[in-house]
Amino acid sequence: MGIKGKKGDKMVKLIKSGSIALALFLSILLVSKAAITDDGSFSSSAEPLTLEKAIQLVLANNASVKKATETLSLLTAKVGESRSNLLPRVQTEGAYTRLGPVPEIAIPGMGTFKFYPANNYDFHLAAYQLLFDSNRTKEAINFSQSQVTEALTGLDILKRDLSFKTAGLFYSILFLQESLRVKTEHLQTLQKHLEVAEKKLEAGTATELDLLNIKVRIASTENIITDLKSSLEKQELKLKQLMGMVDDRPLQISGSFYAGEQKVEENDLMEEALARRPEMKSVEDQIKTASIGVSLAGLRNKPTVSLNLVGGLKNGFIPNLNTLKFNYAAALAVDVPIFDGNLTRTLKAEAEANLRVVKSQQKEIEDMIKTEVLEALSDLRASQQKLKLVEVNVAQAKKALDYAKSHYQAGTITNLDLMDTEDAFTEAEFIRLQAVYQYTLSWLSLNQATGRSVVIEGRS
Repeated sequence: MGIKGKKGDKMVKLIKSGSIALALFLSILLVSKAAITDDGSFSSSAEPLTLEKAIQLVLANNASVKKATETLSLLTAKVGESRSNLLPRVQTEGAYTRLGPVPEIAIPGMGTFKFYPANNYDFHLAAYQLLFDSNRTKEAINFSQSQVTEALTGLDILKRDLSFKTAGLFYSILFLQESLRVKTEHLQTLQKHLEVAEKKLEAGTATELDLLNIKVRIASTENIITDLKSSLEKQELKLKQLMGMVDDRPLQISGSFYAGEQKVEENDLMEEALARRPEMKSVEDQIKTASIGVSLAGLRNKPTVSLNLVGGLKNGFIPNLNTLKFNYAAALAVDVPIFDGNLTRTLKAEAEANLRVVKSQQKEIEDMIKTEVLEALSDLRASQQKLKLVEVNVAQAKKALDYAKSHYQAGTITNLDLMDTEDAFTEAEFIRLQAVYQYTLSWLSLNQATGRSVVIEGRS
């Protein structure tokens, strides 16, 4: 028996609203559970993965970054090790010595006298302070600090390279997913044509050759789809490896690989690249480190002055040999090397040769950066030109497909004629996807060549 009247309508509304509220509650509960993992890391089933999130995961979990960070910590500790030479060294020492036999002398009328006690005790505090070393310690500190700066720049370069590698894999996955969609839709269209051809064959209006032609096209498209799925799986595995993910679930990524229409100010690109690229800072850091190395090598045979202080309690002093007495010693030591077997001269010559090598690399890196910018610009211009051409090609293919569909419905062309036009349109779409993908990669290469951010501005 149904519910009628106003009361019945109200009851139905209450039931519907209650069902919607329950569904929303369950959805929120499921999402919240999916988004949290035991270790707090990203779960591939929790939420779509964006490019920014992927880069964050790579920089946080990649083994190369962790190794470089530990190396940086090691070099930072060496700075403290070099600084320790400026501070005094203080230590306590204690000794007990049993000697025997103890020589003694007897003097008539005065008694017997021992030269030293049998039990000897010595407890003292020793301090050492370097007073002067011709700035050798300060140069060693500067050398260690320069190595830390060099390692920091190297870490920035590593993170930059990993970020662009992540972006390349991310855009590759998006491209393969979109290509897979286009080919899958084309396969579905071919399967519909196959159904129509089978019915026509039964009716006697189509031949076995028509059926075989369609099956060949289906098999060819299925092979392409299989290759695309395999490539997609490989790219996802590579991205997961960079992000430190070990699960075998497919990635759910969110984004677009189309960079959008952007203008390039070509006049200032060279200056921008030389100013932004961390490789330039890296070679400057290397030159500074090598220069300090030359100065440090030349100070090896310079004189040093140090102070040694010792004070404490000791027995064995006349006349009461067994009584502990306070005693001390102070020494000022001067070390002046006279001949070190030409070691300093050899080390300095080696350091100077290393400096010349590093300086020669500066020009090489400048030329490399300029070449990379020119290559990226050339690729970008070619990609822009190709993109314009394929857009025209897609528009023409779409117009031809609309024309073929109307004529097919009118019965003026055959099923195979329509399929030829659909194949041409699908191929035009696929070529357009490739052109868009290459256009985005060209922008990515230009950003990397000029030292810009990996995230392409204006990308939609």
